[in-house]
Amino acid sequence: MYNNCMDIIQLVFGFVNAPLFATFLLGMFWKRTTGTGAFLGLFGGIGSSALFHALTIAQGNAPGIKGGYLKVVSTFPSEMAQNFWLAAFAFIACFTLTLVISLATRSQKTDADLKGLVYSLTPKIVDNNLPVYQKPAVVGVVLLIVCVILNFLFW
Repeated sequence: MYNNCMDIIQLVFGFVNAPLFATFLLGMFWKRTTGTGAFLGLFGGIGSSALFHALTIAQGNAPGIKGGYLKVVSTFPSEMAQNFWLAAFAFIACFTLTLVISLATRSQKTDADLKGLVYSLTPKIVDNNLPVYQKPAVVGVVLLIVCVILNFLFW
């Protein structure tokens, strides 16, 4: 009953990928993240997106078919807008839950166990002896400049 497959894909991504992204961000950049916090935060984010979808609807849709299963609290101008806000809500809920639960639970891993997994504990690669064209920072800046140029040419 959707107009195109992109609406369905965005809905699924809002349910799954947004909370998963929050979990990965905290896990990669904050060494205090615990497994319990990540697990419960992820499922809390997915649950919050289900609740958000059950309380909102896109304009022109009948309640109970594409949202608004419990009650219509908010109406969005399009399904894409509803999916965007669902993803944002799920991300924030997962991020907050993971943060709070991680602070409330004891970390089982030492800094040595997290070496190579958490950014701040991973040794940085020194590339002083590499040629300029093999340095990741130089290649990244060149690709970014090329991308901007291509956007101006073909937009």
